[in-house]
Parts: sequence; C-alpha cells; structure tokens
Amino acid sequence: MGEKSVKVTKLRCNETDDDEVDELFMFHNGNRIWPPSGIFSMTQATEVPMNILQDFGAGESMRFSLRDDESPLGSDSLGFVDISRFEPNGEHFKDFSGGEGGSYTLTYRMREVSE
Repeated sequence: MGEKSVKVTKLRCNETDDDEVDELFMFHNGNRIWPPSGIFSMTQATEVPMNILQDFGAGESMRFSLRDDESPLGSDSLGFVDISRFEPNGEHFKDFSGGEGGSYTLTYRMREVSE
C-alpha cells in the first residue's frame, strides 16, 4: 500500500460551545497544530480555510481534536475526528464527536503521497 496523507482544508462552526464566540485551538495526535500560537475566534455558521498536511507514516489512523479556551479555568473539549488511512482518496467531511459542547465540521482530502 502506498503512503497516504490528509490535507485539512476547512473548519466550520455549526454551533458555538457556551457563548457567541469560541476561542479555538486544535491538536493532531496530541500535538498542537493550529493556530501556531494563541487562539482563533469563531462564531456560529462561519468557516475558516485551512492548509494543514499530515502524513500517516506507519500509523493506520490519526486524530484531530478541538478545544475551546476558557482561561483562566482551562479549556473545554469540543470533540475529535478520527481518520483512517483506508478511507478513499478525495474530499471528506466529519463532525467532531465526544465533546462537551459546540458543533464543528472538519473538511479534509485524502491523497496518495507523491514519490
């Protein structure tokens, strides 16, 4: 099987967590990837374009998790999206699940890594 990667292209806020604005940050397999520092504010029914490329490497799946900053009290989990290397190439949409509130959708493309 060839090497595969995921390109995250968009994040959509369907419903905010607990107020009109969520202060977001995202992790990939436990490592913070977006935004590079600070937070990104989003309101309901908005989208933000992204250009995050992650290779599967030896793994069969990867997890993107989203959090809402609640400083100084910490942050709320807005859920996670698990992506399998066995998904077909092309564009996919998945809702974050397992969170404490809010509703977000991740848009991504599966692709073969060019040699």
